[in-house]
Amino acid sequence: MAFLRATDPTPRQLLSAPVLVGSLGLVGFAPKARGTAGTLLCALMALGLYLGDVHAEVWLPLAGAAALLSWLSGELVLRKLEGLKDPSWFVMDEAAGYFFTLGLMKADSLLAILAGFLTFRFYDIAKPWPVRSFERIPGSVGILADDLVAGILAAWTCYAVFAVSAALT
Repeated sequence: MAFLRATDPTPRQLLSAPVLVGSLGLVGFAPKARGTAGTLLCALMALGLYLGDVHAEVWLPLAGAAALLSWLSGELVLRKLEGLKDPSWFVMDEAAGYFFTLGLMKADSLLAILAGFLTFRFYDIAKPWPVRSFERIPGSVGILADDLVAGILAAWTCYAVFAVSAALT
């Protein structure tokens, strides 16, 4: 399978529940920008929920569910596939971080969903302080923690930009 990297699970392991959950249904195995692919899937889900008239109160429960799934599947993945610290294909943590961003923002518009996506990806990729320091936590908690902190910074950034924009108009 050409899209698999040397550190990825074997084709047989791909169909195990922890790998399917952790990779968001194999989206995490995109050939490039795996974290962005996982977050984009979540942004499309957010868009669908928004267009389906689901209100902003859904984001934090979604973030909580994604965080729990990230932690549980992460523990199973790290036990089964020894030697991995934070596999690039494991993108359930991005789902938790992105939905956390939307929840903290109380995202209730297409602009907020897009701004949350862009700022979350910025903080998750750039990993400024304190995001990078949370990566050092061992196990699946560390895999998840940096994304939640990136989500906090992204939400604060969006909130500040939207507040300044509203004040200037």
